Order: sequence, then C-alpha cells, then structure tokens
Amino acid sequence: MLDLLIEYRDEAQRVVSLLLGLAMLRWGGAPERAIALVFLGIITVPVIATGFLVSESLILSDLGVLYAALDIIAAIAFVIIALNANRNYPLWIAGFQLVAAAAHLVRGFIDSITPIAYAVMVIGPSYFQLMLMAAGLYRHIQRKKHYGEYRSWRPSPNKIALPSAPEGRG
Repeated sequence: MLDLLIEYRDEAQRVVSLLLGLAMLRWGGAPERAIALVFLGIITVPVIATGFLVSESLILSDLGVLYAALDIIAAIAFVIIALNANRNYPLWIAGFQLVAAAAHLVRGFIDSITPIAYAVMVIGPSYFQLMLMAAGLYRHIQRKKHYGEYRSWRPSPNKIALPSAPEGRG
C-alpha cells in the first residue's frame, strides 16, 4: 500500500489539494478561503492543466520559468494573507512558499544544482503546506464551535482615527 502511495504521490497530492481546497472554501473563514483560492488557483490548477500539455515534469521543462513565476506570485499572496489574517498558521504557509520561491532563485544563480535537490526544495514545502492547511481548517472549525463567530482579519494598524468635528460650529 505504501509503495502504491509513493508511486502515485503526485496524483495523490493533487487529489488531496483539490479536496482540502474545496473543504476550506466550504467550511473555512475568510483567511481559509483566501488561502484555498491561492493554493488552488496559482499552485494546483496550473500544474494539473500544464500536466496535460507537457509530458515531462513541469519544473524541469521549458515552462519552468512559468512555474517559478507562479510560485513567486503565490508567495506574495500568501505573505499578504498571513500578515492580515487573525490566524497563526498562514505565517507558516507563507514561509514554506518563500522556501519554494527561493529555490527558483537559487537555480537561476547556480547552474550546478542537481535536479533532485531542486525538485525537493520546490515540491517539498507543498506537503507541509497541505498539513498546515488541514490543521488550520480543523482549528478554525473547533474554535468556531467553542467560541462562536470571531474576527477573520487583524485590525489594520494603518487606520488612523480622525477626530470628529465639534458640534455646533458651522
């Protein structure tokens, strides 16, 4: 059974990504839905779509630049979500995405990186991201059951309360 899972780990990861993303869209709060949309829309769906077009691995094909661009865009989106979400786990998801994005930059500067090391640095973080997404969704559901509705986003520190105009002048 384990051999079968290891052999088809790419397909298993895609199925888990889709199912978990749909679960986050259904039962998650605003940060969970945002994370799911980024993970599905920028990471999972393009990889599945290009898998039909390219017979070899996407990260090692001519479309590797596209894959790098998508990872960098996802990293920016995850950082924005993490800095504004009223949750801790998006920070970890953003951190793992930054590792994947940095791997593309390393490959651009160093030609002698082995394909297996590059693949591990780019693909490996997504397994941890999926675990964090599942744990974050579970914690959100538990917190909502226990405490009820709670704030999804942190209050913005950039908002400045303007003093109200004194009444009676005019």
